[in-house]
Amino acid sequence: MKLLWLGVDVSRVLHLAAVFCLTCVLLKAIQLFHRRRELLRALADFPGHPTHWLFGHVHEFLKEEEALDKEEIWTQKYPHAHPVWFGSFSAVLVITDPDFAKVLLGRGDPKDNISYKHLIPWIGNGLLILHGPKWHQHRKLLTPGFHYDVLKPYVGLMAESTNVMLDKWEKLTADGKPVELFEHVSLMTLDSIMKCAFSCHSNCQTNRKNTYIQAVYDLCRMVHQRLRIFPYHNDIIYWLSPHGFQFRKTCRIAHDHTDKVIHERKESLKDGQEFEKIQKKRHLDFLDILLCSKDENGAALSDEDLRAEVDTFMFEGHDTTASGISWLFYCLAIHPEHQQLCREEIQGILGDRDTIEWEDLGKMTYSTMCIKESLRLYPPVPGVSRQLSKPITFPDGRTLPEGTITAISIYLIHRNPEVWKDPLVFDPLRFSPENVSGRHSHAFLPFSAGMRNCIGQQFAMNEMKVALALTLLRFELLPDPARPPLKIPRIILRSQNGIHLYLKKIQRARNRQEEAVSQTSMASLLDNIARPSAVVLQLSVLLGVVFVLLKVLQFYQERKKLIKALEAFPGPPRHWLHGHNHLIHSENILHQMVSWGEEYPYAFPRWFGPVLPALIIHHPEYAKSILGRTDPKANVPYKLVLPWIGKGLLVLEGSKWFQHRKMLTPAFHYDVLKSYVTLMSDAVKVMLDKWDKRITEKKSVELFQDVSLMTLDSIMKCAFSFNSNCQTQSDSHYYIKAVFDLSYLLSHRIQTLSFKDVFYDWTRSGREFQAACKLAHTHTDQVIQERKMLLSNEKELEKIQKKRHLDFLDILLCSKDANGVGLSDEDLRAEVDTFMFEGHDTTASGISWLFYCMSLHPEHQQRCREEIQGILGDRDSIEWEDLGKMTYTTMCIKESLRLFPPVPAVSRQLSKPVTFPDGRSLPAGCQVGLNIFAIHRNRDVWEDPEVYDPLRFSPENSAQRHSHAFLPFSAGSRNCIGQQFAMNEMKVALALTLLHFELHPDPSKSPIMIPQVVLRSKNGIYLHLKKIL
Repeated sequence: MKLLWLGVDVSRVLHLAAVFCLTCVLLKAIQLFHRRRELLRALADFPGHPTHWLFGHVHEFLKEEEALDKEEIWTQKYPHAHPVWFGSFSAVLVITDPDFAKVLLGRGDPKDNISYKHLIPWIGNGLLILHGPKWHQHRKLLTPGFHYDVLKPYVGLMAESTNVMLDKWEKLTADGKPVELFEHVSLMTLDSIMKCAFSCHSNCQTNRKNTYIQAVYDLCRMVHQRLRIFPYHNDIIYWLSPHGFQFRKTCRIAHDHTDKVIHERKESLKDGQEFEKIQKKRHLDFLDILLCSKDENGAALSDEDLRAEVDTFMFEGHDTTASGISWLFYCLAIHPEHQQLCREEIQGILGDRDTIEWEDLGKMTYSTMCIKESLRLYPPVPGVSRQLSKPITFPDGRTLPEGTITAISIYLIHRNPEVWKDPLVFDPLRFSPENVSGRHSHAFLPFSAGMRNCIGQQFAMNEMKVALALTLLRFELLPDPARPPLKIPRIILRSQNGIHLYLKKIQRARNRQEEAVSQTSMASLLDNIARPSAVVLQLSVLLGVVFVLLKVLQFYQERKKLIKALEAFPGPPRHWLHGHNHLIHSENILHQMVSWGEEYPYAFPRWFGPVLPALIIHHPEYAKSILGRTDPKANVPYKLVLPWIGKGLLVLEGSKWFQHRKMLTPAFHYDVLKSYVTLMSDAVKVMLDKWDKRITEKKSVELFQDVSLMTLDSIMKCAFSFNSNCQTQSDSHYYIKAVFDLSYLLSHRIQTLSFKDVFYDWTRSGREFQAACKLAHTHTDQVIQERKMLLSNEKELEKIQKKRHLDFLDILLCSKDANGVGLSDEDLRAEVDTFMFEGHDTTASGISWLFYCMSLHPEHQQRCREEIQGILGDRDSIEWEDLGKMTYTTMCIKESLRLFPPVPAVSRQLSKPVTFPDGRSLPAGCQVGLNIFAIHRNRDVWEDPEVYDPLRFSPENSAQRHSHAFLPFSAGSRNCIGQQFAMNEMKVALALTLLHFELHPDPSKSPIMIPQVVLRSKNGIYLHLKKIL
């Protein structure tokens, strides 16, 4: 008998439903089987710990507190990388080696779709999760929220929040019991982030009703739990489970908190006075940037995007920092000797003050080393992961296909015994400058690295310094032996049982004794010797002899000290008086340096006279050690350029250099450079039109002066908004001539050891130098004056202020410090003089030598021409988008820069001792010269270095090369700020020139290289130009 319902055979329906369900199960099983097979194939080259057929490695981590320790053991057994399986069908390759991490973080792969996907219901698609163009857009939007001028006033707010926490601790420690830190520190960092980034005074440290901290803790635990339970990876299963229900409920608590913050700020911005006050700010806070931002169509961020960024930064900005501070306090509690050294340093900086200021943070040298060592042992974010968007090849040749999930275990890299000696020992001196300089760039990753590094790392470091300083002034930290913390990785690094410490109140002695200032009067020596002239003469002669003897003794002591400092570095024999100057003249100096470099590997001393040596470095490893530090420029030659270019970015050092560098960096923003391409093209076309008329004479053309005028014309239009017509006005050549004369006179002054200004200024060369400086300054003063006059027009000023990104000169003229004071006239002219010279003369050198290389190698010239014609088609103009397509042309430019670097050398004066990779060292005070020309022609670094071979710069060859083998724009923190500007101009100049002319060498006038500040030719660079019809 058939069972019918509404005329339908129920048994048949159930039968069909069963078949459908079975089919779905079989299809899912096949899909999972294929996934497992693909994963096994992808990870075949990476051995790892044996897996369970069903659980993978999950059963190994049932005790969360043992997970990290087990991973450490596996790392030693399976070096570089090993797979971890979450069940049978989901696996991650865990990277534990800096070289592997560098390869991965140097790419633009998105975050993985497993662990990060589980965060989306909580923090949305904010900066942590986003990828692609929208990530770039949000990153660019939010970067100004961490500008120097924004972070500076935060120090007072951070100190205020820290003091509230310390006041609470004073009451809690009255009974002598230990305090669990993590919750208190979390509330303090939340209070701090709310005040700093969101302009919201929440009183969350004193208001017991705040549920946000507990919600964050629960959400971290639940996300971690979901990751470990494979069925929970499926959204439907998870949302139907009790854990999924609890997760959604907790998300609502977190969202209520952020919604309240956003709503309160929006309401305050409706107040016209508050909104006007914000608009007058030079740099907006984080939330104000989000609320005031508009896209190119004038549309604001959507509510979804807005809350995602606020949720992301609310979590990342307080919870990770809370982890870092809590583990830092634990480290200092179990290492009282380092705690005391930090305390003494802080007391020495603050004196009798109990407040901390922005300027104090940079002086906390030892405390910073302790913070970094704590971050090494206990990184707040133990790991990050990526989903490969394309195949990857690691340094040992092993590969992974597209789609594979890779995780960089920051925790395991920081404790890798192959990278760190005695990795479990707390040793802050690992982060002394000399130890840091020799370390792998990706050995220390508390804030990740690459383009997706932590945007708020400076904010976090500042907060850790403030919290540490104020806490050590008030408490001695002691461990609780009964409750050692148990590390667990729940998105951030926590302790399963909390971090418990004893806090012992410090009674600060404040004995303010009035110092008696004793003033002793000295009888005037002149009164005693104002006698007969014979006595005066005798005393004068005696003083003169004593002075000479003291000077000779000083020279002898300095020479002895320098010889001892350089005894580990053999070099060419030197003359006792001339040093090496008698062996060198301007025409052979560059090749002589390369020749000596082959005889004396890595580095050798070069003596400028009897008491002025410099260690000449010509190997990338040594260069990396120097450029990874922040030593100031050497007195010689940089002191000698001061009368010309003043104390601009090239010469400045310390905090003022950082201030100016940060101020000027926006002038080289993508959006600024983009508009310059047309201006560069206009300047190049003027030069080509001149050449068009000149080649009728059938003579070769001397390029350097014409190219210099072109680059000067270009820099004037681009950076200074100044149409000088210098290429067509015959009287404009005076500036180019002045720059040439100044460069020559500087080089001659160094060769002749004329270092004393008091003597040099009286010489003929000194007078010529002063006259050339006046000509150069006349030119820059005219540029500044005309721009100032233009800005005095209110309409023009309003137009400039509306620009999203200002030009170089407008930034200088409009900048203000914290007190609203603009740059002094001296600073203003120094920066203009510096960029006027560096922005045109170095580029002119690069372009001129590039044209010379092209003329010598017609096969590469033709290939570049064909590439450019293929990109432009019938167009005779070049656009921004074309530059990125010039692949082979870019390789030719780089090979030219290798053989003929515009700046052949840079130098530094060591501010502290340095130890090089082979163990040799130099003390503080020594002068070091990085000979870029010699590094670029070093046979140990480059195969056949004299051969022009653009394919050296193909992606596959570049990837294998030492990071400091190619230094046309220097490297490190003091690299060339305008390198992208220069590369763009070289591409524009080469492209348009090759469309108009064939370049042929003039065999009768081969250029003779001479280093005169920039790389020039003693006899010019002459080429025959053949018009292309």
